[in-house]
Amino acid sequence: MIKQGREINTKISDVFKTSYGTVDVSSLKSVYLNLSSWAEPLEDALNWEKPIKKVKGEIKHVVHNELITTPFKDKTIVDLDLRASGIKKGKRSFLKCEVTLFFKELKYKDIKVPSISESINQITDKIINKTLLTSKVFKFHKSKK
Repeated sequence: MIKQGREINTKISDVFKTSYGTVDVSSLKSVYLNLSSWAEPLEDALNWEKPIKKVKGEIKHVVHNELITTPFKDKTIVDLDLRASGIKKGKRSFLKCEVTLFFKELKYKDIKVPSISESINQITDKIINKTLLTSKVFKFHKSKK
């Protein structure tokens, strides 16, 4: 049996490209949400590892606060991909964030059911509006130019 994934694009933000999906729609154990944008630092820094790690930690915090009223477990994986090398003021770098969420119960047959889609959209909205757009480190843009 071949695993078959499914992904749904969402229009949550004008600045971020957002979507959610699953790797295996026949055995729905987890879903992922993706968001991507172009990040431009607001100031120069010698070492970007700490500011990037701080942004990732803030995303994790927002996700865990939102999980209480969702069909997902507290166990999550947050992968923030923003290369620390080459970041400098006036230059945009590509940012991609993927959050993997695991279901409390394996009762769902489709990722389009309202309890899943509304929860994912709410979590994505909070990540964007409470963490990324309020960042004092980066400004985000829809495109590289």
